[in-house]
Amino acid sequence: MGLKDWLRPEVSKRKLRAFIKSKNGIKKPSFSSASKPSIAIIVPCYGHAPFLQEMFESIRQQTIAPNQVIFVIDQSPDNSFEILQDLISKYQPTMESELVLLQNETNLGQAASLNKGIEYSNADIITILNDDDYLMHDVIEVTYKILKKYPTAALLGGHSLHFGADELKNTTKLIESICPAEKIEIDLRQPSNTLSYRKYNDINMTHSGSSFYKSAWKSIGGYYSDKSKRLVHFSDRDFQLRMNALFPVALSNITPLSCWRNDSSVDQGINS
Repeated sequence: MGLKDWLRPEVSKRKLRAFIKSKNGIKKPSFSSASKPSIAIIVPCYGHAPFLQEMFESIRQQTIAPNQVIFVIDQSPDNSFEILQDLISKYQPTMESELVLLQNETNLGQAASLNKGIEYSNADIITILNDDDYLMHDVIEVTYKILKKYPTAALLGGHSLHFGADELKNTTKLIESICPAEKIEIDLRQPSNTLSYRKYNDINMTHSGSSFYKSAWKSIGGYYSDKSKRLVHFSDRDFQLRMNALFPVALSNITPLSCWRNDSSVDQGINS
């Protein structure tokens, strides 16, 4: 590591220490449960109309259906609302999941849109799916298995298979065809690890396919819309860092949980 990187880390230590101090004394939720927790997929939508049908199909093909799927249209400049309205009308009668379509009156950004969808949900566990990405078809099933195996973890995340153009059709779509759930290698990061983080990717997971307990989301104050409050610039990585500052986080560094589209960052720097 160079002297410049050491003196000017990407993760703000001052903000991280202040965040930890602000949460001293809060009552932390317990995640272990004898019963099967409910799960919701939250999808913030902005500017990715051409990819919505593929994204929706990855939800429809889940080996275990989520209890809820909540789409939040953030004043998208395209016909995202109409496309999702049609998909919900077509498939709701044959799907076990409750499909919900919310629309912001003004553009709020991804962080506020996620908070809106999570607040609306009545599920115990939240899974994130960006509107241009694709979930592995057994991600909910595998998430249940891993969180049961690591009951102290508030957040599960992993890396992803990258795809672009029409490459998705040739991309593996089942996690357990790559690695059985019980053999997935998990790096369990403790809160004590966070003060050693200096770069964005010292904790590294794709936003899509990550899952966390709603009670933990509430404890850390949700996603931050105000960029000046974030530990790092991007709302998803800031959220993950703050989650790990208070709770253990489970990382699947080898086995992917989602498919990440690498050729469609229309909202980068605008809607994040």
